[in-house]
Amino acid sequence: MEAGNLGKTPFDDATIKSVLSSPPTTLPKIAATPNTQVEVRSKRLREEAVHRFVLDIQRTATNRATNLAAAAITHNQQQSGEASNEQQEDLLIASTLATAIERGLDRELHTELCKEVKSSAANISKICHEHSDDFLHSVGKVVGLGGPCDQIRSTIEQANAELQRKTVKPMLEAAQQLEYTKSVSAKARTIHAIVAACHRVSTLLEKARKQAALARPRGAIDAVDEARACLTASLESLVGVGSENSDEMKNIFQELLKNENMNVIDGKSANDKKKTENGNNASGKDHDAENGEKNELRLEDTPFGARAMGLLPKIENEIIMGARRGLNKWFLSVRSGGDGAKAGRAALRKCAASMAVGPGHLGIGGKLQGYTWRAKNADNLISRVSQGGRVARASRMGYWFTRDNEKEIERLARLCDMGMERRAEALATAFGWYRCWNETTPIDVDEGKAAEDESFGRSSHGGRSSHGMNRSGHGNLGGSRHGRSLNFRASTRSNGTLSLRPSNNSRGKEHSSWAATLTPAVLFNDAPTKGEDEEKLMALLESVHPVRRAESSFALLGKSDEFRQYYEQNRFGDMKIGEKDGDGFGKETRSSLSSLTGDDVSQGTDRIFFARSLPHFCTSVAGFSAIEAALELGNVQEEEDVITKIQDDSPATDDNKQPASSFRDSSARYERKLIAELGTLLRNRAIGATLVELSKASCLLTAFRSSLKIVHPSSTTRTYDKELLAMDVDILMIGLKVAQEQQLRATSRILADDSKQPMRVTRSDFRYVNQDDAASSIPMEETVDIPFGLSEMKQNSTSDSAFNDYESTNSRSYGTSLQDGDTYKFSPAVPLIVRSIHARTITFAAFAISQEELGQVFPMNKGVGVSGYVLDCLEQCISIAAIGIKDGYEHFDELSVPEAVQITANIAALQSCLPRLFGAICRGLCHMGMIIEEQLNATFEYAEETLARADKACDAQLAGMFNSVYELCRNKIDTLLHFSLDNFQWVARSARDAPNTYCESVIEYLRTIFKCLRSLDDGSKAGLHFSCCGHISERLVMLVAGKVSEDGDSNTSSVQNNGLRPISKIDAYGLKNLSIDVAEFESFADGTGIPQLRECFAELKGITDALLDRELSQLLVPANENARRRKYPFLNLEKLCHVLEKYQGTGLRKLMGSISKEDSFLMLEKKEIAHLLKLSRSQL
Repeated sequence: MEAGNLGKTPFDDATIKSVLSSPPTTLPKIAATPNTQVEVRSKRLREEAVHRFVLDIQRTATNRATNLAAAAITHNQQQSGEASNEQQEDLLIASTLATAIERGLDRELHTELCKEVKSSAANISKICHEHSDDFLHSVGKVVGLGGPCDQIRSTIEQANAELQRKTVKPMLEAAQQLEYTKSVSAKARTIHAIVAACHRVSTLLEKARKQAALARPRGAIDAVDEARACLTASLESLVGVGSENSDEMKNIFQELLKNENMNVIDGKSANDKKKTENGNNASGKDHDAENGEKNELRLEDTPFGARAMGLLPKIENEIIMGARRGLNKWFLSVRSGGDGAKAGRAALRKCAASMAVGPGHLGIGGKLQGYTWRAKNADNLISRVSQGGRVARASRMGYWFTRDNEKEIERLARLCDMGMERRAEALATAFGWYRCWNETTPIDVDEGKAAEDESFGRSSHGGRSSHGMNRSGHGNLGGSRHGRSLNFRASTRSNGTLSLRPSNNSRGKEHSSWAATLTPAVLFNDAPTKGEDEEKLMALLESVHPVRRAESSFALLGKSDEFRQYYEQNRFGDMKIGEKDGDGFGKETRSSLSSLTGDDVSQGTDRIFFARSLPHFCTSVAGFSAIEAALELGNVQEEEDVITKIQDDSPATDDNKQPASSFRDSSARYERKLIAELGTLLRNRAIGATLVELSKASCLLTAFRSSLKIVHPSSTTRTYDKELLAMDVDILMIGLKVAQEQQLRATSRILADDSKQPMRVTRSDFRYVNQDDAASSIPMEETVDIPFGLSEMKQNSTSDSAFNDYESTNSRSYGTSLQDGDTYKFSPAVPLIVRSIHARTITFAAFAISQEELGQVFPMNKGVGVSGYVLDCLEQCISIAAIGIKDGYEHFDELSVPEAVQITANIAALQSCLPRLFGAICRGLCHMGMIIEEQLNATFEYAEETLARADKACDAQLAGMFNSVYELCRNKIDTLLHFSLDNFQWVARSARDAPNTYCESVIEYLRTIFKCLRSLDDGSKAGLHFSCCGHISERLVMLVAGKVSEDGDSNTSSVQNNGLRPISKIDAYGLKNLSIDVAEFESFADGTGIPQLRECFAELKGITDALLDRELSQLLVPANENARRRKYPFLNLEKLCHVLEKYQGTGLRKLMGSISKEDSFLMLEKKEIAHLLKLSRSQL
């Protein structure tokens, strides 16, 4: 077949190529002539041009042949490329021919081409002839292959038929299935991309929900924003992301759009309406109407997207509600005794301990070296004072630095550790408490506790209990709402809170008496809740995260103003307090402190306020300041990022300021309001407070003010703390008044249980007798429980010789070991009263120190500052105690003489111990630094003045009590004389050998009275002796020599003689018996040991002796007046006349001689009586 085909073509491309490539036939040369040169030249040019044309045509043919060969080999050339090459070659040939025709060389070109063709044909024939054998040999081989080729052809045709019949259809079906599978796969991938986007949206929504539930606003807001971005993004952008066949997927998505176009158009109006309502339908998003672009489908346009878009506002609202819930929970946790009060307690406790310890641990409650230094400094100051005054001399008594300081240091180290407890104990020790009183001795200062202990003792034990300071309680609070809340907070021990109620089961460490008296319970460093309180204080920066989180939540949602309003309403609010009457009217006020603490500040008694409410208020306010400081400083990284984002995304406004200063002004105003309300409340309550409550409140406020400076120093309120917390400018005067009232009540309470009998000297009291007080210059130690010289006021048993037998009998009954004396001059109440004065003065000094630490400036009108107020307190307590001792009885009529004498002795004993008491207080003032060096002499001079005033007050009470004792004695003597001499027969008719019965009874009564007077000093004792004996003599003189009226009525005289009517008749025997009574009185007077006491009966003796003197008639003669005056100097002639008027003559007995020899005294008859009356009246 192929040989046939080749034979049909005489000239193939190779032949043409060889022909065209053959050189042209050379023309014969012609001889050159002048005319022919030009022709030759032109002919040559023509030939060259034709030759070039031929070369172009040959090059075109050569290029075509080359292209055909390459196409046959590679089979990769495109049809469009072949067409373009042939077209270019045809154009080149056409251009060559056109140029040849234009130049007129077409004939020559044709001729030349024909020649080339002929030449090529000849060459081809030559080649064919030369290679004919090989060609024919090849053709033979090809012909020999004809049979196998036919067999192969049939096989191929059979295979082709088999292929067409059994393979093409499955392949077509498989191709169709492949195309369908590819389409479905593309659709599946597209749907998967959409489902993945929906799944991501749902995941983000779930994440936002969980973050909102976990109070993580930043994560929730980020998830919401990302979900909103996915919902509002075009689905085309979601489908083609990260896919190799993105174009195909987008085409498929376009087909889906065509199917869903109607749904989109139907939902568009509803979506546009919804977007318009939400303010989100921007004009730039309406692509169909304005931009003319094709409609884009978004997830928010799908039902899933619509539901998801509806969930986004709910999640944002849930974030707000979660922030509010966390904020409300935080509000509840920091108020009403929660975390705020716990942090405040820790701050108060730390500041109080730091103030007590002082710089370098050398404060009052610090190291013991500081106490030693202060004691030595006080000793040096006292040594520099002039010793001319009693106080300066007494301040050196009872204390020796080398001896007593070591004991005090040892006691302080044993009783307490450094801190507030040591501060209180060091203060009491500095004022000499433990030098004078036993460690276990109760401190009778707190009236509330003393009264409760008394009632508790009476109800439980049937008697009076000790006045311990570790018991407290102010009644059952379960009946009132306010009481129940306080009871729950202050007395519950299960959660570790402090309790002021006595409880043996839940009581922690027992504090010393003075620590419990001067230190609020909340300031003790060993409180059971110390660890928890300090943890709350240290964790304040983390505990305020709910506020920061809520603030960031509201800020991220653009609701900063709403957050600020909500926070200020709940954090800086107030509440109504007060009560309304039945008609709905009443006094109601608004209280910020009640809103913070949850307690009505207007409710409760003063005792409850100072014991529980005031510490709770102080801790709550301190906790509030600490929390506000933490809010100002406690910024975390998350909130800082949020704030940075807000500041970057929005313009600078007030809402975008640093959150630390967002509420600073409001916080400062509210804090100032709280402190001002606390100060006002304290000033109002101070009027009804006790001295211990005032001292504890001052100590608490000192720590409170210090804690405010520490926990929140940057607050603008710090400049107003002093004015806001100042209790009163006259607070010390209020304290003085309270001290007076309490001292009077304490004195009355002590005297109510006093037996008003001299205190017996126990054997233990003689342990101080052997001290070298005369030869040694070292001062004697104070006698414990009987200090300030009271131990030296003993009564001697053998002082009165008249009572030797009686005293010896008593001494035998009590033994003979106590030779110096068996009783003191004072009753057991005096040491208790002195102790209460001492304790109350120490408490007032602690109160004054706390007021100075608070910044209170006291006027220097006394020239000595605050120490003058302490000395005034001591002087006024002594004065009021003296008054209380004097009035320490219920009814004067029921008061006996021994009791009255003992009261007088008690006042005298109190007065005797004043100098040393003042000395101990002045040493304490020097020790505590309350007396500055420049005012040292002035302070001791003022102490001398106050001591003089106290002595004067005691002298006034002594004088009044002396008059009372005399009045009691006089009344008793008058009653006894009236009872004994009423209807007494003075006309005896015979003389007695012994005194009358009334005389013996009066003497026995006087003996009893005078025995009780041993407790008094010698002057008072002698004065009462003279007063009583003089009163008896006066009453007897009035009885015998009293004038009787003419009608015999003696009522007028009886009134003058206190109901004892003058006698109307008396005879010589009556006068004789009366003289025996007078002699007995004189003998008793001599036996008392009081010099010249018998002179009290001189007038009575002169009357009786004169009337019994036989020389009376001669003595009454005017010429013998001097002799009469020498013999009877106290004889009153007028009273003698009154007796003579009552004189009954002897009558017949004298005439009958019945008078015995023993009756050697004057016996007058009527005539003699008349004569003597005449003589006496003549000299009147």
